Amino acid sequence: MRVEVYVQGKTKNPARQQKAQARWCILCVLNNGTVERRDGNVLLNNATTKRAVLTALLVALEKFTKAAVIKLYISDDFVRAVCINDWLLRWKNNDWRKIRLNGEVMHLDLWQQISKQLNRHAVSFARGAELDNKILKELEWRLNDVG
Repeated sequence: MRVEVYVQGKTKNPARQQKAQARWCILCVLNNGTVERRDGNVLLNNATTKRAVLTALLVALEKFTKAAVIKLYISDDFVRAVCINDWLLRWKNNDWRKIRLNGEVMHLDLWQQISKQLNRHAVSFARGAELDNKILKELEWRLNDVG
């Protein structure tokens, strides 16, 4: 069985949005070739797109009732970098403070919950050309063109 989780934010604008949006999609290819799909939308008032992406990632990860082998496709560069570079573990070991200048971690509540969820699973992350795929493009289209 192959499980892929996709997370797409509506915009790369770092400013607060009146309505910040992100979409998530879980694709599960069963051993018999059948594809199961679950997806959803996150809409937050007066929040950043990054917070919406983190919330969408958390919602998707919370859908799993058992440990799984998951490949994550995250459109947000910073969120993906945090996960790939093991910053979550470094922040946790530093009492949930940034390593550089011991600064405050933004969206700490979500990062802590995501860290807990990721620890339950065997997770790998899509990089480079893998991020240029039809599912992320479909999620982006649904966010921007369909609403």
